[in-house]
Amino acid sequence: MMPAFELVDQAGALVKSEQLRGRVLVVSFVFTTCAEACPLITAQLARTQSRLRAEKLDGLVRFVSITLDPATDRPETLRRYADAYGLDLASWHLLTGASDDVGRVVGAFGLHATTRERIVHGSLIVLVDAKGRIAERRTDLELDPERLVGSVRKLLG
Repeated sequence: MMPAFELVDQAGALVKSEQLRGRVLVVSFVFTTCAEACPLITAQLARTQSRLRAEKLDGLVRFVSITLDPATDRPETLRRYADAYGLDLASWHLLTGASDDVGRVVGAFGLHATTRERIVHGSLIVLVDAKGRIAERRTDLELDPERLVGSVRKLLG
């Protein structure tokens, strides 16, 4: 199951995990100062979001990007990041919060991502079904928007 959480989005609004139930979730883990995997993953997910919107499925799907660097990635920073990638914030939540809260949520998703010296992370994407169950885990090697749209379609039934 997806872990329960209460984090803050790019607008400074509280987002609770239970608010996201009833929709398929595409969950990613990023940080705005990343120069390697995160820009690539975010760009691919933005393409995926556009394809789902073109198929009129965007109302049934939410994208959730949880920061791995909550000390840096405050709401206004996440908003600028979203703008830079052209993310549609009607169906995308970029989440941050207190370091302990974010660390607990990230760890509960199975990603042990931070060290004191620098942030290291895998390129994990987690698909969560409408009942809150983790349905699929993918790495960046599998992050082809067309395949991801196919997986989302399957979860939508």
